[in-house]
Amino acid sequence: MDELAARKHAVGRVLDTAPVRKRRLGVWALAASGIGLDGYDLFIMSVAGPLIVADLGLDSWQTSVAVGAAVLGAVPGALLSGRIADRIGRRAMLKIDLVLFLVTAIASAFAWDVWSLAVFRFLQGAAVGAEYPLSASMVSEVMPARKRGVWMTGAFSFQAVGMVLGAVAGFVLLTLMPDEGTWRWMLLSGVVPAVIVAIMRLRIPESPRWEAERGNLDQAELDTEWLTGERPTITDEDIAWAQVYEAGPQPRMTFKDLWAPIRRRALVLTTVPWFLMDIALYGIGLFTPTILAGLTGADPNTHMAKDDFIAADIAATGQAAFTDLFLIVGFILNMILVERAGRIRLQVVGFLGMGLGLGTLAVVGSGGPLWILLGSFVMFNTMVNMGPNATTYLLPAEVFPTRLRATGHGVAAAAGKVGAVIGTFFLPLATSALGLGPSVGVIAALAVVGAFVTFFFRIETRGRELKD
Repeated sequence: MDELAARKHAVGRVLDTAPVRKRRLGVWALAASGIGLDGYDLFIMSVAGPLIVADLGLDSWQTSVAVGAAVLGAVPGALLSGRIADRIGRRAMLKIDLVLFLVTAIASAFAWDVWSLAVFRFLQGAAVGAEYPLSASMVSEVMPARKRGVWMTGAFSFQAVGMVLGAVAGFVLLTLMPDEGTWRWMLLSGVVPAVIVAIMRLRIPESPRWEAERGNLDQAELDTEWLTGERPTITDEDIAWAQVYEAGPQPRMTFKDLWAPIRRRALVLTTVPWFLMDIALYGIGLFTPTILAGLTGADPNTHMAKDDFIAADIAATGQAAFTDLFLIVGFILNMILVERAGRIRLQVVGFLGMGLGLGTLAVVGSGGPLWILLGSFVMFNTMVNMGPNATTYLLPAEVFPTRLRATGHGVAAAAGKVGAVIGTFFLPLATSALGLGPSVGVIAALAVVGAFVTFFFRIETRGRELKD
């Protein structure tokens, strides 16, 4: 028997089977909290967007640049942070990432024109994008296997919580300060939750699985005991595993290993659906108040009175906040169903539901009753979080091995953010050229494509142990 291999397996076994106690819950919440910041930032920017357009006098292209810069920055943020986290650890990157978010959030609030705002938001977006592979890797590696899907979805549901908090903050700030310049306070408000999370993350331990894969077995066992209250000891199960698998630290894996024939199916499954989903999520989500405001006549590109524009924007923000409550409903449904129905079935059904909601919106268009428009957003928000918004975050953490987990998740998240960039830049320009209905119809069709790709490249991971 090779003792190192047996000790490594013992660490994973204890993490998978030990009861979840207070410390492990704390690590789970702190890892997930960065996703909450993403949701908060996403909705705050959707509320601030019309104010920025009016305050800085932006055209359609400049609007896309201002609103979409953070989404563009999320691409390298997700891609590079995952790779770095596989090299230096999850804990260090979780701390570095929040510092970057804090600095750039403050700088964005003091931007003097659209281009300075775009630069600061790009860097802030890199910090937001980095949270995806970092939080997913940490949560999947420290929480037990039996209900890992529930824990992962629960972590990702912080995004919806952040969006609702962002909606409340945006509505309150705009009500208290009904002025076009209030967008600066909105962007600055993200500093408050970020500071709280940054302070609390100072004590977060490293992932014991990552330590074990690096050969740091003593530290991995100490961290496992700290998290679970149980010191890993070698059992017959660990001995049997050690007799089959290679012992000791494993060789490093690189981006090239993702393209190995054995992983190509997993790569397609984790990248293409996330790419298609984020076109819809960000294309629609970032401009929900803008779309609703347009229906009530609050278009900053028209010559309506300032007071009327602010009043209509407040009303649209309240309507958007109502529809965003169903993002939480979607996550709750996912947590109930993910271990029963499985990841793939939920992703397929979710994509089809998104297509139905957006297809209805496309047919009705801007001339339809408001209740149908709100119902379409409710359908979209519920189904996106019940399905692909949760499952595309979950699957990369389960189909890639520990040595490649953050890298693989980073590539998948980066693919998603490329889709987010397309959605963010596409909708304002396409709506201006084609109208709202046809533009949303294209996104609805892409959601249906996401369902087909998921089905044909499916890998069901429900109930499986994480790969080493």
